[in-house]
Amino acid sequence: MKSKLAQVHFNDKGTPVADHFDDVYFSNDSGIDETQHVFIDGNDLKSRWENWHLATFVIAETGFGTGLNFLVAMREFNAFRQANPQHVLTHLYFVSTEKFPLPQQDLKRALAAFPSLQNEADALAARYPIGLEGCHRIQFDAFSCTLDLWIGDVHELLPQWHTPKDGLIDAWFLDGFAPSKNPDMWTDALFSQMARLSKTGTTFGTFTAAGIVKRGLASAGFVIKKRNGFGRKRDMLTGTFDVNTYHAQGNSTPTIPGPYYRYTSTPLCSGSRVVVVGSGLAAAATCYSLVKRGINTTLCYDQDTLATGASGNPQGGFYPQLHSEASNPSRIQAHSFLYAAQCYRDLVQEHPELAHDFCGVIQLSFNEKVAARQNKLHVQDEWPEALIHAIDSKTVSDIANLPLPYEGLYIPLGGWLSPPQLVQALIEEAAKTNKLTLKPNHRYLRHDGPDIQGVEQARAVFENRVQTSGVQDDETRENEAQEITIEADHIILAIGAGAVYADTMKSLPLRPVRGQVEAIPSKVPITQLKTVLCHKGYMTPSMAGRHALGSTYVKNDMATDVRKEETHTNLQTHEQALSNTQIISELEHDGQARAATRLGSPDHQPVVGALHDFDAQKESYTDLGLGKPIERVAPLPQNAVSVLTCLGSRGLTTAPLMAEVLVSSLCRQPLPLNNDLLNAVNSCRFMVREAIRKQ
Repeated sequence: MKSKLAQVHFNDKGTPVADHFDDVYFSNDSGIDETQHVFIDGNDLKSRWENWHLATFVIAETGFGTGLNFLVAMREFNAFRQANPQHVLTHLYFVSTEKFPLPQQDLKRALAAFPSLQNEADALAARYPIGLEGCHRIQFDAFSCTLDLWIGDVHELLPQWHTPKDGLIDAWFLDGFAPSKNPDMWTDALFSQMARLSKTGTTFGTFTAAGIVKRGLASAGFVIKKRNGFGRKRDMLTGTFDVNTYHAQGNSTPTIPGPYYRYTSTPLCSGSRVVVVGSGLAAAATCYSLVKRGINTTLCYDQDTLATGASGNPQGGFYPQLHSEASNPSRIQAHSFLYAAQCYRDLVQEHPELAHDFCGVIQLSFNEKVAARQNKLHVQDEWPEALIHAIDSKTVSDIANLPLPYEGLYIPLGGWLSPPQLVQALIEEAAKTNKLTLKPNHRYLRHDGPDIQGVEQARAVFENRVQTSGVQDDETRENEAQEITIEADHIILAIGAGAVYADTMKSLPLRPVRGQVEAIPSKVPITQLKTVLCHKGYMTPSMAGRHALGSTYVKNDMATDVRKEETHTNLQTHEQALSNTQIISELEHDGQARAATRLGSPDHQPVVGALHDFDAQKESYTDLGLGKPIERVAPLPQNAVSVLTCLGSRGLTTAPLMAEVLVSSLCRQPLPLNNDLLNAVNSCRFMVREAIRKQ
């Protein structure tokens, strides 16, 4: 999971040279002009953008390097948007791979050679990801651009890219080191994946005219053209993908990953109408992702205010749950955390009133069993130090600003935020687009969809509690409730624990878990606490004179009353974990606490994707129990209802990226997770497992 960083030196012209490949990252003569000639002009991007009829354009690159090609493409696209503010093309996706990412200081030094790109280079340097394998989605809203930087070997990554049946990529920048220097990249496997991911009409540009590249691309269905090369290079290659040529070469249509295929709904676009149901962080993050794409969004929730459920706790710790091995759950946590950290830091720039502190998180080594587990994580060395690393007891005490005789693990990018204030900030940002409508007091009842004969759009049905002045008794309010229907192109259910009462979600194995969090008054010595402390429970620095201390886990309990016995459990948990300190003896509790019900799943992973009656759909997948490969069975049928739920106690970490996964799939845009991780959170996974087991 931790990537190997590039080792470079700078030649006498100031150009970075990769030690591993003994090749320059860009031309000694003029890197910008080379990018312009080979990739921008080689793909005829300016004329193609002017004549484009879709809202997004997707460029894929093999070899991110210094990011020069990306920065030039982003600059050119921004100029296009400035010159054509009413054009239908509004957003650029740049999807790039890099096996050996440059250290940030080398990237900055390399890009300092291009003062005309200073604004773009500064933006990239500020968001440049840590060396963690997998996809890093980085938003550049000021440039109408999204960068998906995939760290790892291109041959391992491209098969993990989820693609619509008719292709994902609109243009290729083939910019690995020269075939003579890096033959491992320029293989038939690369060209085959390019064909799988390309649309008919997708173009490519590359600096090389080597025969192995020309023959490989031609055999994969690309119609090749030679053009004059840049500088001292006589020739370069460009071309266009043609599906008929692809089949004429004896290639077969790529397989679709059966029920795990995500692009099954009618694509949403600017002007589409979506109803989101929910009041918490999952719903708010989904609305935020939708409106940024110009989609008209209506948020319906069942109370007067937002964040009345698990997202209503005043203060929550923000950190990933990592293990010593790079399991799917750990990878989901790591990438969700890094994306959320970027999202929240952007948000607090716009909303400085949002209570938060990115003060780091310490996971204390408070007993021998935990110490052994933490030591294993340290020895395995799977994670970058910038994400998590071991610290000694002195460092623990220094960071915490309290004497703590424990070693531990430190997560420097973590901290705490106020979830209800975070929800409000996301909604306020979404409202700035004038694409968001709020409908409080709308209790979700059911939905119909376009799969029902005669119904052209999805319909969400709610019980609307009419608000009138004056004091009313329960019977009066009951009589004033009315059933209403809202039509939309798509419905997204992000209703948290309330899902257990929804008949439409009964085919999902939902696991409600009650949790109570104490709000203890701050006093010496814990008033000095400067970081979030985690053990079997957690304690935060103070907010408004109180510390959050929790949490209990009571399965299948939907009640939200504050209980003295759970207060005792929380205090006892801290007494045991901090038994070697005087801190716990100083804690006092005045009875202030909050209980809520989180919603989880049997495998503790989020549930994100299309919502079906999976009990009924399972009959179509009985062949899986007979050993038929999953990629040889049909995708799920088209529908207009999706779900984002089961975030459990990790909603602060996972909500923003899971919302991006869902909304990107509904818009047929690139997805910011590996296929195996997408499958691990897919809403159909329980049905698939049962079908395989013949249950």
